[in-house]
Amino acid sequence: MSAEPSALLDAAHAIVAEQLARLRELHQSAQRRYVQLESELRQSARLLDEASIQRRFAVERGLASVAALVEREQQLRVGHEILAQEYEAGHRALRQLDQLVRQIDMSSATLSGTGEGDPSDPWVQALRAQVIMGREEERTRLAREVHDGPAQVLANALMGLEHCQNLLKAQRLERLAEILSQLGESAREGLREVRRFISDLRPGKLDEQGLAGALADYVRRYRDTVSAQVSFEADPLPRMPNETEIVLYRIIQESLQNAHKHARGAPVHVLLTARKGELQLTVRDEGPGFDTREVGRRAGRESWGLTSMRERAELVGAHFVVTTRPGHGTQVAVTMPIVQR
Repeated sequence: MSAEPSALLDAAHAIVAEQLARLRELHQSAQRRYVQLESELRQSARLLDEASIQRRFAVERGLASVAALVEREQQLRVGHEILAQEYEAGHRALRQLDQLVRQIDMSSATLSGTGEGDPSDPWVQALRAQVIMGREEERTRLAREVHDGPAQVLANALMGLEHCQNLLKAQRLERLAEILSQLGESAREGLREVRRFISDLRPGKLDEQGLAGALADYVRRYRDTVSAQVSFEADPLPRMPNETEIVLYRIIQESLQNAHKHARGAPVHVLLTARKGELQLTVRDEGPGFDTREVGRRAGRESWGLTSMRERAELVGAHFVVTTRPGHGTQVAVTMPIVQR
């Protein structure tokens, strides 16, 4: 006689629960290592920044210790890059384990008959977790931009002020005036960085001018900042829901940053068209391109930047495609029906 359905479900539930417990142990172990790597990476970044400041200071003053400081900075940089690679690999592993745990947790809930929409429903919890992880990743990106932008300007200014104090004690007023002039330019550069940073957090022109106007302004600022060859064309667009406009804006931001990092200064073309009720966005660069299979093989999955853009697009019902191959540039394309406000 075959087993009762309830007995089958109980057996299935026991199997899932056992696997879930083992996966949670792995997840906790990966989480501990990730936290440790995060701390080590922050410490490594601080040491590298200090070494860089000391080296620049020694070069400016013509000190005999320049060679030793250059060697120390190189050693710290190599160690920092190794840590950064391990940190990124740990981040990928942790995220994949997290997704796997949640998927099995959802399966367990299905066997237990958890009601859909209940606050304890793992599907609801997974959605919340996705939102939280998105926020955390955005904070990480912002922290990196602050470190690479305004923080570096402030570090250089601090080094310059210390140099000025020494010049003042030595009554080298001519050189002091020159350094103060450089500090003034650094302060202006820092202010521009902060203003750009604030603007990128929530582009005010998106509310005022709509998507095409805000993107034209962003492309212009981007072109001036990185001295890139970027063309921008856009058809007249109706106002779309806020979430749609901000998603498309962020996808273009990410695409241009990727082009800046990987296209080696090659021309980039941004095009927004609205035809027959459909919006199409393309960002195409004339850079070296890449083999998506090879990148996926090395990284273990699609790059986080591409994944982030794909997920953003899917949230507003858009179709996201990346087309590239070595020697033929890269194109990011987003297609979606136009929904007006």
